[in-house]
Amino acid sequence: MNVRNLLGIYALLLVLSSPLFLHAGELETSFDAGNAAYSTGDYAKAIETYETILSQEGKGSGLLYNLANSYAQKGEFGLAVLNYERALKLRPTDPDILGNLAKVRKDRGLFIEEPGAVERFFSILSIDGWTWGAFAGLLILVIVLSLRFKSKGRLKSFPIVGCSAACLLTLGVIGTVYRYQTYNPQVVIAGDVKLQISPFEGATAIGAIEEGRLLFSVKQHGDYTYVRDRAGRKGWLKNESVEAVCRKI
Repeated sequence: MNVRNLLGIYALLLVLSSPLFLHAGELETSFDAGNAAYSTGDYAKAIETYETILSQEGKGSGLLYNLANSYAQKGEFGLAVLNYERALKLRPTDPDILGNLAKVRKDRGLFIEEPGAVERFFSILSIDGWTWGAFAGLLILVIVLSLRFKSKGRLKSFPIVGCSAACLLTLGVIGTVYRYQTYNPQVVIAGDVKLQISPFEGATAIGAIEEGRLLFSVKQHGDYTYVRDRAGRKGWLKNESVEAVCRKI
């Protein structure tokens, strides 16, 4: 065996024994163990395994999907919806994720209200789209104002172009703010959650909110969050009752 072959074998052994390679193998083994636990109906073990991988390696649509399925089978529907929503952030059009999420919502009566005209309009573009629109409007407005100043007010098309740019800027800013406020919803992960009129222990309850319901955070005060849903219901609930879809994982 020549020196070149020996060096090749040595390099291969180094790669196979490297921490990164071994870590990847361990994660794959753990993932398979979680799948095996799920297949045998040991959903608690599957959840524990998937959560451990999640804490060590971070997010992945397949991992979040399997975790959501495990929570759904275990009857923890709030956490199931939460992890389906997280998986959708990574793969928004995945039919399996969409189908299972729709089934859980249907089974639990978590029907999503039809969006209003304002929500439908501002959903046309993403946050980035509205931000670029605002930037384009601002840029056009600056250019038009500069040309008008240089022409000493003789730019006849200024009213039309200037007003259009101002409208684009305004819509872009409003759209960006609106999409930002609704981009990261929270999910009710606890059962028997009551909306309260104030952020204090023992405050009067004004209604119940279902486990698995999507909410939008408005503000926080101590251990409480003021939320609203698409139906217009608003109130305070404890922070521990909800969890944001886009947390750092």
